[in-house]
Amino acid sequence: MKSITLELTYPSGAVYRLGQPISVSVVRSLESPAQSLSASFPIIKGLLPDIGVGARLLRGGAEIFSGFCDQQVTREDEKGRTFTIQARSRGGLLLDNEALPRTYYNVTTREIFRQHLAPYGFSRLSVPRDHKAGIFAVSKGLCEWEVFCAFCMRAYGRYPIIARGDRVAVEERSSAVAAKVTNRPGEAGLRYLRVEDTLRRASVISEMILRDRQGNYSRKLQNPFGNPWQVRRRRFVIPAAEYATVPLADGYQQFLTAQRGVHVAEAVLPGWADLWPGDCVEMDTGGIGRQGAMTLWRCRWDQSAQGEYTTLTLTSRAYS
Repeated sequence: MKSITLELTYPSGAVYRLGQPISVSVVRSLESPAQSLSASFPIIKGLLPDIGVGARLLRGGAEIFSGFCDQQVTREDEKGRTFTIQARSRGGLLLDNEALPRTYYNVTTREIFRQHLAPYGFSRLSVPRDHKAGIFAVSKGLCEWEVFCAFCMRAYGRYPIIARGDRVAVEERSSAVAAKVTNRPGEAGLRYLRVEDTLRRASVISEMILRDRQGNYSRKLQNPFGNPWQVRRRRFVIPAAEYATVPLADGYQQFLTAQRGVHVAEAVLPGWADLWPGDCVEMDTGGIGRQGAMTLWRCRWDQSAQGEYTTLTLTSRAYS
């Protein structure tokens, strides 16, 4: 295993370095704009770290995480003294900051980006086109990321992601295969220790009924992705304020979120796999079948005394 170093930046700008962690994990996910870090280290007497602001994790000298400290915990028990830090990448700022409630008129995607994401250090945006909405309401209680997500769902029918290099992308996922997971003899690819394939019928929503402006539940929607498994699972929906002028978009995004849970695969790989949420990963697992191309939904890397592993969670490309 490669050496691990945590660089903790103090408010003064000074950097404190920690090595040889007891355990460390980094999680990247399409569910959140923020990557997360959790790392525990033994405390050497007299060398307790001070409150940190920034956190940077290096694996073999290469950066694999950079962000801001959320929490530091020191502990003493029969096993000794430990220091544990939890941190999130810059995307955490978009979750922690509430958006100003207001109503936009004739607003574009790039304007929403400048108002809600750019103030937190994001400067790169990739969109199919610069969509304009006649009216867009930001209701009380939404964080900055939720506002941008709602606008993108209305405009493009998909959620944005934070891609490599803090690039905000609202585009169709690439079909180019980033990696292949297989243990087949003679085939190149990422080897796995364990794979699991789950089909979840209970995730499907078959029908939604939307409430109209008069307070009546009058608009019935059937699952736009079909219902081949003959599921009966109904929801009554009050469209959120940001979808007031396009209530069908709210229904669609709820159908889409539910469909993502229909087919999920998980693979545990030895070592480090530098993959990114949204990557196209081909699964060919032999004993439980060839799943084909799937979207990487979540990537978790762990290192401890038990070894070094990367866990991939994948979903159907049709719903991601």
